[in-house]
Amino acid sequence: MTVLKKSFSLFLAWTVFLFSFPVAIQAQDRLAVAVMDLEGRGISAMEAATLTDRLRSEVVNVGVFQVVERGQMEMLLEEQGFQQTGCTSIVARNLLPLYFEECAVEVGQLLGVQNMIGGSIGRVGETFTIDVRMISVQSGISLMTKQKTYAGEIDGLTIEIEVLAYELYDATIPDELE
Repeated sequence: MTVLKKSFSLFLAWTVFLFSFPVAIQAQDRLAVAVMDLEGRGISAMEAATLTDRLRSEVVNVGVFQVVERGQMEMLLEEQGFQQTGCTSIVARNLLPLYFEECAVEVGQLLGVQNMIGGSIGRVGETFTIDVRMISVQSGISLMTKQKTYAGEIDGLTIEIEVLAYELYDATIPDELE
């Protein structure tokens, strides 16, 4: 009976290994990024959070990035002892988007990602601006900045955010977004 249990355990271990291997390879081919909350200027915190969620979703849809989910980011930062870093008070007061460049490298290293994406959404009258940056965690250098200006109702920003996600990697924008 013990030999049967050992054989079965060995079979299960190999099965898990073989089925997880292609997934691990595929995940490693994609660049790991974290999308920080976009700072809202002249829009509500709820609108900024909703547009940030759309940006995260669209960055995933581009298919080039492996994105750390917001809940995972919070959990990993807590587990890694983020409270011991210089960015603690910034995060505790929900000011991380304001100090994105200062903390991006440190946060990115704790999350184990190659790049961090962050920025802001501003409103002046009926015109909105979206400014997004991708920063290399290794070098601390801005790899790419993208801006969008949109005049109209705030709900039109969802399309602008979707296009922006493709532009961050210079990917082909789907026809339905143009």
